Amino acid sequence: MATTGRVVSVKFLGFLQRLAGHREARVEVAADATLADLLDALARSYGPAFASAIFRTPGDVHTHLRVFVNEEEAQVTDRIVTGGEAAQVAVLVVPGFEGGSR
Repeated sequence: MATTGRVVSVKFLGFLQRLAGHREARVEVAADATLADLLDALARSYGPAFASAIFRTPGDVHTHLRVFVNEEEAQVTDRIVTGGEAAQVAVLVVPGFEGGSR
């Protein structure tokens, strides 16, 4: 059950920054929100091009996308706020990069 909201600082890297139109955003989320909830909210806020950069299909995050909470890689099912202590959490949404030798 949702309780008081928390402000989350979101940092966008690479093409996600271009799609969002800025490098950082502050988003209020429910205290029991997961990273998937946050990504859904961002997709709704930034439109279809941003949403398709995050999701393969609705609710299905691209496998190359990486999300970090407090500098630790996290799963989209993880809660953003744990223990009710953190009022702000830094989340980095990092697109994966392809490359290598042939």
